[in-house]
Amino acid sequence: MIETFSLYFQTFLHPTHKLEDGERIGYLEIMGISWSLHLIYAFYSIFAMYLGVISYEYVSSSQSFTHLISDSISVTFQKISLMMTLFEVIFYPFLFQLGFKFWALILRFYAQIFEYSGERSLDTEIEELLNSIFAANIFLIIPIFGNVLSLITMACYLFVGLKAKLNFTGTQAFLVLITPLFIMFILTILIASYFTLLISLM
Repeated sequence: MIETFSLYFQTFLHPTHKLEDGERIGYLEIMGISWSLHLIYAFYSIFAMYLGVISYEYVSSSQSFTHLISDSISVTFQKISLMMTLFEVIFYPFLFQLGFKFWALILRFYAQIFEYSGERSLDTEIEELLNSIFAANIFLIIPIFGNVLSLITMACYLFVGLKAKLNFTGTQAFLVLITPLFIMFILTILIASYFTLLISLM
């Protein structure tokens, strides 16, 4: 267990290093530790919501601040936040596998387009790159800002990892980085077009 955490931490500290088999953390280990970190962050979030409820009750009981709050908005926001937090924690293994496979597919697609010709196998480079990206979940041990720091670090690790491991140029790495936004943009247009067509046929 200590060795696994050590490999996880080393993967986080050295995202561009080319590792040997004994130095590389496994798929299940990276998922398990990331899930544990999400559980910790979920505890922070639920505790913060609890403090919010206490603060809300105090403010609502004070005549001086009653006009500043709204019962419906407060309760609705708390319910949505709690449901999103629990959903992310409970289904994280599924979300992790989905994200891992999605990015592996995207990276393999671009590597073939840009004609990857590294010394090591493409699968090995992609696995190490994705491991380093998900190792950025270590920031989740930081309350409040941990999730934001984790997402920013993931994007940075993806960019530098593409250049170091797959020999992409800066422009090529940036293109990979914005691919999810491009996919979301295309899906939004398709969905909007579909509903526009339905409305026009009514």
